[in-house]
Amino acid sequence: MRRSAFVLLSVLVLCVLVQSAAMAQGKAKTMTATGTVKTVSGSSVVIAAGGGKEMNFTVDNTTKIIGKGLTTKKTEKGKNLTVTEAVGAGDQVSVTYHDMAGTMHAAEVKVLNKKN
Repeated sequence: MRRSAFVLLSVLVLCVLVQSAAMAQGKAKTMTATGTVKTVSGSSVVIAAGGGKEMNFTVDNTTKIIGKGLTTKKTEKGKNLTVTEAVGAGDQVSVTYHDMAGTMHAAEVKVLNKKN
């Protein structure tokens, strides 16, 4: 009986430790960069940040595009605007991102000031 209780307790402790380690790895540090858009494509946004530094962010269908009027604008087919429709070269943006396996993934691109 003691042996069964010891084994059960050991397994329980091991499960808690593994889950805690997995949760710690899943929480990527969120960072923010602000700058002027140099180029934009369906999969990336490159900005010129301070000091002549260029930052290349990966965007995908989970990336939120925020800006004045952008949340209400839709395409002709009634879908949300894509990054290439909402953001252009010369726009001032703030990008909230996190590191995903060495790649800067944009979680949110906020348009602060449109060029046009």
